[in-house]
Amino acid sequence: MIIMFNICYRILDEDWRLKMINYPLIWIIFPIILTVILISSWLLARMNNLENKVLRTGFITAGAIIGFIAFILPFFEQLSFQDIILNFVIGLLLTVFGLIARVYPMIYLRRKGTTTALSKVTEIIDTGPFRIIRHPQYTGGILLIIGWYLIWGSIFCLCLVPLIALLTVIKALIEEKYILE
Repeated sequence: MIIMFNICYRILDEDWRLKMINYPLIWIIFPIILTVILISSWLLARMNNLENKVLRTGFITAGAIIGFIAFILPFFEQLSFQDIILNFVIGLLLTVFGLIARVYPMIYLRRKGTTTALSKVTEIIDTGPFRIIRHPQYTGGILLIIGWYLIWGSIFCLCLVPLIALLTVIKALIEEKYILE
């Protein structure tokens, strides 16, 4: 379905994306927001305020908003490329693999009788997909984003992936610290 939509999108009108959302200021605002959340997360972990539910809820909400913005970023005006192998083969494979790597660990945790909710976690699981990768859901999310950006050929979005990955690593470290306390 994604491939069909992408092909139709390119056949109908090459300038559709430019007409849809012509707001390049997003390329300044989004990295600034990511950087502020990155620094705030780091400071939160250093101050050991992980028990503060309001702060944790705020960061969870911020993460959801960032995820939504990251999902719609390809629709903003930017440089793009069109290569059938990069866009559809590699992009689609990364997207599907990332989605599986994002969802399967949740199913595995549920079968083990635990959850991904930070307040309900009692132990760190190190079997199944967690034996291979410490944070398979976050790794899957990063692969999903890379694949999504490749499908759309979004050059500016791909430049933001290291910042998104760094934010994800910091979030994972904060969560581990909270669980181990």
